This record gives sequence, structure tokens and C-alpha cells, in this order.
Amino acid sequence: MRRIAALLLLALASFAQAQEKPAWKPLFDGKTLEGWKAADLFKPGETTVANGAIRLSQGKRGTNGAMTGVVSTRKDLPTKDYEFKYQARRVEGEDFFATVTFPVKDSHCSFVTGGWGGQTIGLSSLDGMDASENDTNGSFPFESSKWYAFRVRVTAGRIQSWIDDKQVVNLDIHDRKVGIRLECFACRPLGLATYRTTGEVRDLAIRTLTPAEITESNKRTEEK
Repeated sequence: MRRIAALLLLALASFAQAQEKPAWKPLFDGKTLEGWKAADLFKPGETTVANGAIRLSQGKRGTNGAMTGVVSTRKDLPTKDYEFKYQARRVEGEDFFATVTFPVKDSHCSFVTGGWGGQTIGLSSLDGMDASENDTNGSFPFESSKWYAFRVRVTAGRIQSWIDDKQVVNLDIHDRKVGIRLECFACRPLGLATYRTTGEVRDLAIRTLTPAEITESNKRTEEK
């Protein structure tokens, strides 16, 4: 009887440990660009670090320019079953100020933050359509100089994203073609960019998901 009780306690302890969320792993030290580099974009602005944030200064305006970005140089980034979070704010300008490009299995996707005039959010690209055109399209009333908390969760079957505590994307990707715009290629595998805007990002971190989180996220929409 004691042996059965001991085995039961061990099983419960193992289950509890499996459900415990893995710790967030910081990706930015707040002082230098260690682990990051300026993205190879056309006519970008400066990428600097000041006051605990990475500052992406407005790029030079032009038909193919005006983007500034930063990309991770780490070789140990996950491609699924993870969450990435960061804080960002628009310092000046009227377009996206911290659009994140991230890995999704053997592809990549971008979560647009304030594009197409300053308030458009959504994923680019899905089935070849931009965030302004596909079913993740939305609007968010971003205020200049205000910090926002962003979080993106990726599994084999779903992409989810939040702004502060509000979930703004919850997409079943089982039968979707996930990709990115050509302009964001330089931000692979994990990077952030601005367009005709100066933005700042800080508190960048990543964590792996628990088995329970993965199972729940991978459920097809019709099962929810």
C-alpha cells in the first residue's frame, strides 16, 4: 500500500513539474546588441542601444527603403512550441514600430504592429495575403511614446498573439500557407523592424511551452 502511495505521489509530482511553465530566457541585456545585429535592409536608419532599449531609427524614405531592423544572431532558437515576448513603443512616425518576424516550423511569419497608416495589426503573410488583407487583420489604437507588451505563441498548429493582456490573433494554421513579405527576409529567423518610423524595443525573452499548452494550441479550430 505504501509503495502504491509513493508511486502515486511520484506520478503527481512528475505531472505537476510537466505542467509548470518553463522560465523566460532573456534575449537582450539592456546594454548592448550582444546576440543581435542590424538587419541588412535597404537604406535603414541607425540601430542603437540607449536607456535599456534597442532603438530602431527611421530609415531613409524611398520606394524600397525606410525600414530599419534588428535580427537575432543566436543559433539555439526554437522553430515551434515557444513563446516570444517584448515591449515596444513608437517614438516618432506613423507606421509599424516593432513588427516581429519569427520562425514557424520550416517557414517564418511576421506579426505587424501598427502598419498601413499606424493602427493595422495582423499576420503577414497567410496564403500569400498581407495583414491588411487576410482574416487576422485588425486595428489597435496605438499611442505614440506609450510602451506596449507584445507576446507571440507558435506551435505546429496555431499562431497566437497578444497586445498587453488582449489576445488579438488566434489562428489555426493546419491548412494555411505561412510566409513573410520579401522586405522581412532580412529579419529571419527572429527580428524586429520599423517602417518610416522610429521605434524602441526592450525586455525581449523567449520560453518553451508546456506539453499541455502545446496540446491545447494544436487543436483544430472546429474542436475548440
